[in-house]
Amino acid sequence: MSVDIVQNPDSSMDLVGLTAVISNPAGFGWVPVTINYVASTPDCTFFVADRAYVIKAIRGRVDVAGTGGACTAQIRKTATATAPASGTVVHSSTYNLVGTANANQALTLSTTASDLLLAPGDALSYDLTGTATSAVGSITVHLSPA
Repeated sequence: MSVDIVQNPDSSMDLVGLTAVISNPAGFGWVPVTINYVASTPDCTFFVADRAYVIKAIRGRVDVAGTGGACTAQIRKTATATAPASGTVVHSSTYNLVGTANANQALTLSTTASDLLLAPGDALSYDLTGTATSAVGSITVHLSPA
């Protein structure tokens, strides 16, 4: 379990990131979680929370654009015993696997606060729609301890 030391406005020091003991009001201690995908990557789980987290940002980059027509991916929050494609989508936009190569894509997070909260045991899943012919890239979800 990670804890960060921060300097407060009054120059004193504080610890952030320990659930139920020390709060994390400023969102310190970000945990980047990345899924690297290729055309054959199926819908899958790529992270299981060991503690409570808040999703702060989702960014991705297409390295090789897919060529099989429209193809998008969604990042979903899935509870235990839930299939990757059946979870709650945590953003309002979609990641385009046939987008411009070497260009970053920032996804717009859901405006429903509960969608962005991960409880211990919740997972993040990659859900593909379409045919990802030749697509290669990565998507990173930035988490903050809650």
